This record gives sequence, structure tokens and C-alpha cells, in this order.
Amino acid sequence: MQLVDSLIRIVLTIAFFYTFKAYLDVQNDLLVAFGSVLCSFIVFKGSVFLFNKWVTKKSPS
Repeated sequence: MQLVDSLIRIVLTIAFFYTFKAYLDVQNDLLVAFGSVLCSFIVFKGSVFLFNKWVTKKSPS
């Protein structure tokens, strides 16, 4: 499961990086990379939290 988590984080980071690079006019790629890592972290942790909340609500216990 760790491998899948890492691959999802990498794909999210790359997607955010190129999206930000395309829409924002920033000369420093390091700032874009930092923003993309931060956004992918927030999106990943939020989606894991919502998925866990959804699964526990669905289970009959």
C-alpha cells in the first residue's frame, strides 16, 4: 500500500506542477514546485481522510 500511496503523491505533484506552470507566470520553478508539493499533500491527505470517513460510515458496526 505504501507504493500506491507514493505513486499517487508523485502523480498529483507532477499534475499540480505542470498545471501551475501553465497558468501562473512565475519565473522561479522552485516556488511552483513548493506550491505543487503543498497542494498535492493537502489533496492527498484530505482524500484519504474523506475516504476513511466514508468507509467507516458505510460499515455496519
